[in-house]
Amino acid sequence: MRQWTDTDLWVLRTMKGTRNDNRAPLADLIGIGDFIGRAILEEFEFTHAMGNLVAAGLAEFGDGTYWLTEAGGRLFQRRADRLLAGLRKLGPPTGTPITLEPGEFDRAVQNYCNAAAASRTKRRAEQRGTS
Repeated sequence: MRQWTDTDLWVLRTMKGTRNDNRAPLADLIGIGDFIGRAILEEFEFTHAMGNLVAAGLAEFGDGTYWLTEAGGRLFQRRADRLLAGLRKLGPPTGTPITLEPGEFDRAVQNYCNAAAASRTKRRAEQRGTS
């Protein structure tokens, strides 16, 4: 029997601040995932986890953006250390991986990496007083 995994939880946590009216592009979710897990998600990890979250009614996506449903938002009312238990209460995951356009994930990773590098460069310049 399939079970919810740490990767499902990782992807869910990247979406914490999203809602239908506050959607996040994939590059932002990759960046948040890097901040949380100190690693960049692999495409197969993201597509499998999103498929599980969508099937459970916790997340949605469209037009290149991702967000939590009302049910997904309610799940975050739990203590952070109880999120996996909240997922397990839903029963085993039943989703199938979502499909991304060819190269979409790699472009999002590159966009995140470019933005992170630009931010570091700006921060260094400000620290040197040359902004």
